[in-house]
Amino acid sequence: MKVSLYTQDRVTEDPAQPLAELLARPDGVLWVDITGPADEDVRVMREVFAFHHLAIEDTQKQAQRPKLEEYAGYFFMTLHALRPPGPQRQTVALQEIDLFFGPRYVVTVHPHPVAAIEEARSRLEKAAPALRPHTDFILYTVVDTAVDTYFPVIDRIDQALDRTEDQLFRRPTPQALDHLITLRRSLLHMRHVAAPLRDIFNVLMRRDVALVRPETLVYFRDVYDHLLRITDMIDTHRDLLTGAVEVYLSVISNRLNEVMKVLTVITATVGALAVITGFYGMNFTRTFPPFEWRYGVPTVLALMIVIAAAMLAAFRRLRWL
Repeated sequence: MKVSLYTQDRVTEDPAQPLAELLARPDGVLWVDITGPADEDVRVMREVFAFHHLAIEDTQKQAQRPKLEEYAGYFFMTLHALRPPGPQRQTVALQEIDLFFGPRYVVTVHPHPVAAIEEARSRLEKAAPALRPHTDFILYTVVDTAVDTYFPVIDRIDQALDRTEDQLFRRPTPQALDHLITLRRSLLHMRHVAAPLRDIFNVLMRRDVALVRPETLVYFRDVYDHLLRITDMIDTHRDLLTGAVEVYLSVISNRLNEVMKVLTVITATVGALAVITGFYGMNFTRTFPPFEWRYGVPTVLALMIVIAAAMLAAFRRLRWL
């Protein structure tokens, strides 16, 4: 558990006073960041902050969809930061952040360390002193930092899509199709967490939310604009991926048609020659040319060559070759 006290003149990390005394102070606001939560963290949320047991249960279970719930005197929010895919992980990783914010505190809970949380802490240290001691600005900073993690992931997906599309036209392979499906799955995961978060900020920008000051609404509108751009970009890339899959299937189908043309030409040519050779394989007493004629075999071979050449010329004229 990491505790930060923000006042207009300074930032105090892990102050010595107990949390209950810090909450009773008339000045400053608290940001309590919990990685876990462990049993002691759960006790603090239940006894010191008096959070609802259902909200505490959500922080323990994780795997929640983005949501905003209002309780007596505070809000509970679930959002997600993103971690780009790595060498051993093909899809993006969602990093859930559960967040409580009231008039005097912001509490964030996450099961593992989140780089966006540390980036938000760095941004708060550089923020204007008049903005720091307000929970709505801390909320904005945490959410804005988490939302900013979406853009590098979308850029990487865009670059991967460009490379895969080029490969589709040069040499389509089943691996390229697998890669497209993986990219599409990543976009689907991002859509599932970005769209509800956009709706949450649409609610927070309403002027009847007492914990959000009017002067902070401009910052919330900025996050809302980012979420609109993200959802639009995700939808655009999903359409592009759908088109790329259709291109892959079309290229494979065209190549299969070309192969079938060649096989048809070979089959038809060999079939015509098989008629001639089959004729001489029948039990006739006399054939033409007769078996005993010295030029019979060369004549038949020449006839077969002429027929094969004529058929190939006809197929070339039809542009099958």
